[in-house]
Parts: sequence; structure tokens; C-alpha cells
Amino acid sequence: MEKQPLVAIIIVTWNNQDEIRDCLDSIKRSNYEHHKVVIVDNASKDSTTEIIDQEYSEFDLIKNEKNSHFTGGNNIGFKYAIEKYNPDFLMKLNPDTIIDADVIHKLVQISQKDHLVGAVGPKIKFKGGKNDGKINSASLFYDNFHSAYDLGFGEVDQGQFNETKEVFAVTGTCILFRTEVIKKTGGFWEILKMYTDEVELLIRVHKLGWKVIYTGEVTVWHKYMKSTNQEHETNYDKLKMRNWLLIALRHYSIRDRLRMIRDYLKFIF
Repeated sequence: MEKQPLVAIIIVTWNNQDEIRDCLDSIKRSNYEHHKVVIVDNASKDSTTEIIDQEYSEFDLIKNEKNSHFTGGNNIGFKYAIEKYNPDFLMKLNPDTIIDADVIHKLVQISQKDHLVGAVGPKIKFKGGKNDGKINSASLFYDNFHSAYDLGFGEVDQGQFNETKEVFAVTGTCILFRTEVIKKTGGFWEILKMYTDEVELLIRVHKLGWKVIYTGEVTVWHKYMKSTNQEHETNYDKLKMRNWLLIALRHYSIRDRLRMIRDYLKFIF
């Protein structure tokens, strides 16, 4: 039997004591055996690291002395996994998720069908709350300017997003990257910290000639906003608009940069 490609799963935690067991237990139930788990903790103040140390010692845990945010934390995990394990694939996974048993296998299988596939994302559904069982994301719509949103958000899942297809972007809740993609792009742009970070990275992925695939054949369950709603004082709209400006300055035409600067100034004033 041919050996499975090695997948390194990168999880960035920050005060996730209430969610981390469900996430890690779901990985342990996976039917894909050839994987490693690297957890990067962003200086949690709760019991997250104690839980991992005591109950999941088989997983690698990196304890940051300060919060490096989602982008910095994932890049630390990517670098560590590549240097220690040299995996074929790197899977970014939020700590407030639960993966179905066949998720990793399906994402790898799709990637192996075409060497130009650089990233694959599954269907994301809500876990808990008023939207329990409804769709969180079935890939991202991106208008090439400053709008990106989850397709299918809040819809009842009736199989309308079960297809597998090429898309521009998938949500950063769960993405399987070909390791070569992370090596060549350098991973996430850390200045963004969080929000729109996956869009910016996938812009670079496309520029280098890789494809991005969404599949609705497997599901990751997301306890929506659990990882981010702890920072109540953060002005998310302002952060997103700042990030769009930075993306424009890095990737857009002169005309669209000027349009974005105009929109940004209107927003802040």
C-alpha cells in the first residue's frame, strides 16, 4: 500500500480552553493517519496550554511569549513544521473547529489529482448557536477590490454547495496548502494580523500559477467567532478597511490604489 503524504496541521490558539479539546479530539478521530499536529499558542492567559500539555502531549506545542496574531502564529507553525517534519502538505485549522473524520483524506486526495492545485478548502458549517447546522462558508466571493464574503452564509444546507470546483478563495477557517506554496509565498502577510489574510495570500497563490479548490464533499464545523470575539475593544470594521488598503497598495493597479485610498479616507473621516 502506497504511503500517505504527510500532512502537518497548524493550529494557532489564544485563550481557547473551552474549544481546544473538541478540535484536537476530532483530529485524533480522523481516518487519515499520516499527520502531525503543531499548536502555536499566542500567550494564552487561560488554561489552554495546560490542557494541551497534560492531555495532548503527543502534539507539538510552541508557546509564544507574546501574541503574534493569526498570521504570525501560522507562519511560526509553518516554519517549524517544514523544518522538523518536511511535510507534503500544511493544513491551517482554527482552534474552534471540529473536523469530520474524512476531511484530511479528501483534501489531500483532491490536491493529488492535479499538481497545480495549491490550496483546498472544505465546506464550513456552524456548530452551536442560533445558526447550528447552517452553512458558514462554501468558498469566498471576492470582487477584486474591497469586498470578500462567505458564499452560502446562513443558508440551510440542502446540498446546494456539495460540488468540488475551482474558486478564487476559500475561508481561512481550514485550508490545506501544498507545502511548496507556503515555501514560495512565505506564508501569510503578517502586517495584516487577522481578517482578509487568506484573500491576500491566495492572490499571491494565483499569481504564481496555482489553483484554489473548494469542495463541499466534506465538512468542518465552526464555533463561529469563538477565536476572535474575545477582543471586544477591537474595531473590526476599521481593521478590515485598513487591511484592504494594504492589499490594494501591494497588489492593485495605480487606478485602484487611488480609489482605495479615497474610500479609506472617507471611511476614517
